[in-house]
Amino acid sequence: MLTVAQLEHFRTFGFVVLRGFLADRSDALRAEVDAAIRDAYAATYDERVIDGISGHYLPMASWLTPVSATLVCDDPRLIDAAGQLLDGPVIPECPEGVLYFAEAGWHNDDGIGVRGVKFATYFADLTAGTGALRFVPGSQYQELNVRLAAYCRRQMPVRSDAEAAAFQASVPGYVAATTPGDVIAFDVHTWHASIGGRDRLAWTVTYQRCPETAEERERTLRSAEDSFEQAFRGFDRRRYPVWRDWLQDTAAPPGRAPVIERMRRAGVLDLPGAGEGW
Repeated sequence: MLTVAQLEHFRTFGFVVLRGFLADRSDALRAEVDAAIRDAYAATYDERVIDGISGHYLPMASWLTPVSATLVCDDPRLIDAAGQLLDGPVIPECPEGVLYFAEAGWHNDDGIGVRGVKFATYFADLTAGTGALRFVPGSQYQELNVRLAAYCRRQMPVRSDAEAAAFQASVPGYVAATTPGDVIAFDVHTWHASIGGRDRLAWTVTYQRCPETAEERERTLRSAEDSFEQAFRGFDRRRYPVWRDWLQDTAAPPGRAPVIERMRRAGVLDLPGAGEGW
């Protein structure tokens, strides 16, 4: 359970660093993420495209990634924290292992208005100079969010590395330095960036508040479908599917069943690619 202080920090600033939240799973999860990405991207593992968003992204809910798969909801820490942060029942998106190639510019992770929280854990010490996430506190709220988007548009296009660096530095952000085992939870609307650093290995999972209206359901499905499309980038989709193996795991604890039912009611499992390897 999260503390009152942690909840207040998240609701006020749009993020909170949960120190040591997955410390007992960090080593095993790191080994699994590293091995899976090297396996899935064997032919292109050493290739690097530096454009601010690229990396090796991999769904991590298959038979080949059991540590990750159990963290979705069998281990209740993340899903319970998501329920606290979003004030109600939640549904998961497929967890991802990621090898980020380089820094990322200022952005948020939602453009359609879903209610969600993303958890990210990194497997090396990250500081201001080595790619730690930076956040604009309070940017989850619409007024500041809109102002930031307009500010970023006015700075474009950047024509050189020097201009890009100046733009990045012009946005005042809080540096969320972390060590392995720490988890950062942030609202999907909160603006964030990563400056400096190369080849940062991470694991992430996003939870959305269960939709209650037809409009919310439509946004949830659009977001889930987009996450499916983003997941598949040049690897064997049959070996690393989205939910297929996770849904078929007959040895799963009984606590997984109600989460699957929430996903089913929301329509997520009816989307193309949800139950298969796409």
